[in-house]
Amino acid sequence: MQIVLQRLSPFFIAILLLLPFVFVEKGDIVLLLNQLRNPFWDAFFIRASLLGNAICVPFALLLVLRFRFKWLAIFLLAFVVQVALVLLFKKGIYPGELRPYLYFSRMGMQNWLNLVEGVKIRYVNTFPSGHTATIFFLVSFFSLLSRNRTASWILMILGLFVGTARIYLVQHFYVDVYFGIVFGTLSSIVAYLVVRKNPKKWHGRQIHINLKEIQENTQNVLRQLFNQ
Repeated sequence: MQIVLQRLSPFFIAILLLLPFVFVEKGDIVLLLNQLRNPFWDAFFIRASLLGNAICVPFALLLVLRFRFKWLAIFLLAFVVQVALVLLFKKGIYPGELRPYLYFSRMGMQNWLNLVEGVKIRYVNTFPSGHTATIFFLVSFFSLLSRNRTASWILMILGLFVGTARIYLVQHFYVDVYFGIVFGTLSSIVAYLVVRKNPKKWHGRQIHINLKEIQENTQNVLRQLFNQ
């Protein structure tokens, strides 16, 4: 557990510092960020939001395959835990929970929102933010893998950009994003501890792959993504 605390310390700090904002009046942070709209932030947060899409998981998996199978096991288990937590709350405990646009519409306040052109607005199943949970599962996992405090800070901040994007684009409330951060980070911690406490002989094996080719393909995909 000490290793987890050391490598994920930026995440724990962020979770503690962000906790008080959970108690802010529901919708206030959505309105605040949405009022800051301009073309630059529109383009920036649209692209940031895409990083939290589950389509990023296969590309991340390709990077993981160059490491020992232990890390592959952690990655896959963390992904399963993250998906299970999101579905449990989104579809089981809080099914049909209103997202910001419908929430404000029911109060006759939809005209207060400045929607970003080209962004498809969703109406229900707001809690938690799946995009945020996905990106924090990824960045917390790679923080555990990197063993570098600076890299952990950079990855955590990258995750925060995605979470902020979900609020800015009127897709989620702050509380949805906050618990997406918690669930995504928790999934990596659980997976890491479970695999570490249950070592297998095949954990030490490794697939030898062409990392250069993977990097080139990833760069091409990201280039296409950000040039949309």
